[in-house]
Amino acid sequence: MKLDALINEYYDKLNENDRYIWKMINTNKQSCAKMTVNELADFCNVSRTTILRFARKIGLEGFSELKIFLKWETQGPTKAQENVTEIISEGYIHAINELQKKDFSAICQLMHQSKRLFIFGSGDIQNQAAKHLKQNFLSCGDCVYDLDTNQIHDEFFKIVTAEDVVILLSLDGESTHVVNAAKQLTFLGVKVISISKLKNSTLARISTENIYFTTSIVNLANLSGKTYESTAMLFVIVELLFVKYNLFKNALGKDPLP
Repeated sequence: MKLDALINEYYDKLNENDRYIWKMINTNKQSCAKMTVNELADFCNVSRTTILRFARKIGLEGFSELKIFLKWETQGPTKAQENVTEIISEGYIHAINELQKKDFSAICQLMHQSKRLFIFGSGDIQNQAAKHLKQNFLSCGDCVYDLDTNQIHDEFFKIVTAEDVVILLSLDGESTHVVNAAKQLTFLGVKVISISKLKNSTLARISTENIYFTTSIVNLANLSGKTYESTAMLFVIVELLFVKYNLFKNALGKDPLP
């Protein structure tokens, strides 16, 4: 997702100052991408705190993530190819730094108390990550039901109960069928754990608990308009969730990891 899309999504939440900041950034992306937060604040004639608040208002964790987005958008195709290792590595480092701050206790508690645990991925990559999580859980004797389909069908809503927990994997958290599924599950009293890119996505706002991650996007040289989005962090997250949950069980006196 580009900054333009984020601005459109959260436009109603932006005040006059925020819109002025965006105007300054949007018309000077190349130079803004190289600025520190204090330099950008001076450039926009606002405080450092106002810049940080602006970044959070558009669904970002802070200035560092805003700068990553700017770097992605200002790299030309040839330059992006030359710096692909740096771009993707920076994305991983940022995502891992954010994960280190995440407290998984509430999520693990929900999973532990559930009668059944379902997991659904909204696309091919998400489905692969869901199967990866399922296999890891099976290796420790825990049963996770993955919904191997492009959509959650009506039959599922007839069998799921308020005692169950459903994990939904979605890149942008805005897919219509995933958002509608989350709404229906919430209406039925089912707890939803979402894993998606944006903190303030529709799916994240509906869900009981959330895990967020960022992806790296690079332009592919010699293929005009073509980009590649690295989603490997999704697999890192499901592995981390598996380990965190088993450590949580250990603390409760359950069987240790093999």
